[in-house]
Amino acid sequence: MRLYPTPGGPIDTQLPHTPRKNRLPSTSGLGARLATAGVLIPLALLVIWFGGKAYAAVIAAMTIFLIFEWTRLVVGAEFQRGFYALSITAIVAVFLAAGGHYATALFATLTGGIAGTILEWPRRNPDSWPAVGAGYLIVPAIAALWLREVPEGGRLLTLLLFVVVWGADSGAYAVGRTLGGPKLIPKVSPNKTWSGAIGGLLSGAILAMLVAAVGQLGHWGAWALIGGALALASIVGDIAESQLKRSYGVKDSGSAFPGHGGVLDRLDGFLFAAVLLAILVLLGQNG
Repeated sequence: MRLYPTPGGPIDTQLPHTPRKNRLPSTSGLGARLATAGVLIPLALLVIWFGGKAYAAVIAAMTIFLIFEWTRLVVGAEFQRGFYALSITAIVAVFLAAGGHYATALFATLTGGIAGTILEWPRRNPDSWPAVGAGYLIVPAIAALWLREVPEGGRLLTLLLFVVVWGADSGAYAVGRTLGGPKLIPKVSPNKTWSGAIGGLLSGAILAMLVAAVGQLGHWGAWALIGGALALASIVGDIAESQLKRSYGVKDSGSAFPGHGGVLDRLDGFLFAAVLLAILVLLGQNG
């Protein structure tokens, strides 16, 4: 069984990693990046602050967008049976998680991913992309909802998560463009450098330390280490999506955010970091 389908043709006539032309316009430029960030960051902070139904609604909407781009990326067409199965699963999982039923939400995610895979099975090139998408896209949404509702600190933990991911991305971008140097993984992402990665890690660690100190989370040194770990998870998530896009010959997952590409391009690091922070907080609660 293949993890992803063969883009653009039957399995017996085309290699699995044959690039296809990107049908989406390239979105780059510092001005567009800054303008987009100037709109999105205040809105995100506002939603994080109030939490509740507004936060859950935004998480649900972003997850649907992610599923849309994921389906287009790995299948080459948006509205497949697997897309509908994952979208319904995301809505159900977010609804359950918003109500505090996190274990049930995870079970629904597993069930929906399997159901989506079964629905896709009659296709000429069956694969397991809906099940992979369920874990990749919906589980982080549940983690983000759980973190926001952690007693006595959920708002601050969620703020720390977003700030570290944003800071790691911006730090890596700024340091990498300024210093340049050896490439990190040139075959996967030719623009990423070791200097940028180090800049991202340091930015994440410093920002986590500052948020912890201002928010009186205690042990700010430990939070600096956690910030570095979250920044590393964000970088790994970015690289993982870069590998996925390279496999399918696509530059951007979409064009929703000028200067940033698609929703998946913007949230690739967040997906990994959200799950990692949820695990760390759980371990801390049970330790």
